Amino acid sequence: MSEAISAIGSAFGLASLLFTGSRSITGAGDVNDENGNPVSPITVIPDLAIRERHRDALGITAQPVQKGAAITDHAYKLPAELELEYGWSNSSIQALTSDFTDSTSITGLMDNFGEGYVRQVYQTLLQLQESRQLCTIVTGKRLYKNMLIAEVSTETTADTAYSMFVTCRCVEVFIVNTQTASVGALENQKNPADTASVQKGGTRALIPVANPPQSLLSVVFGGVSGLASR
Repeated sequence: MSEAISAIGSAFGLASLLFTGSRSITGAGDVNDENGNPVSPITVIPDLAIRERHRDALGITAQPVQKGAAITDHAYKLPAELELEYGWSNSSIQALTSDFTDSTSITGLMDNFGEGYVRQVYQTLLQLQESRQLCTIVTGKRLYKNMLIAEVSTETTADTAYSMFVTCRCVEVFIVNTQTASVGALENQKNPADTASVQKGGTRALIPVANPPQSLLSVVFGGVSGLASR
């Protein structure tokens, strides 16, 4: 058992030299905690990048499209999805130098031994998810912005008690700018019946008609009814 843990630790130690700094998950820090205080941006750097799955798709209409119509009116870009499989170990270089609490005390360093470091990483990922911080994610293929961590999953076994493999599923959020536009005067509109805003017409009352017009059918059937009654 100790040999297996040692082998995992050695592998993570070598991987941390190769991958540290090339990939990261950074929260925007644009939210407040339960006390209303601003949350500082947090950056999580993996010791090992196992797998990165990228998904980009279009939403396409299933209805027929008229020939010559703009295809962009019938297909739209779906939010990008990203699945990250990262690893951390208490024997990595980051475990000896990282401190998510910005503390430089000896106690903070000693807490990284045992299961302290991977526990801090896990809690940090959960914090980013729970606070719904828009994250900037740097992968080996591209840079993602405005991403939310939709799901965090991990598993602890006897062989990985001092390391951690995490799968994070992230989804893009489209951020748009909106503005309010005022409608021009009625006299300046070409078709005010179609483009004018709703106008208040006040209270309207129904007026009875003294001699309502009769339809041809009512005249014919009225005459037939009169003859039958004689």
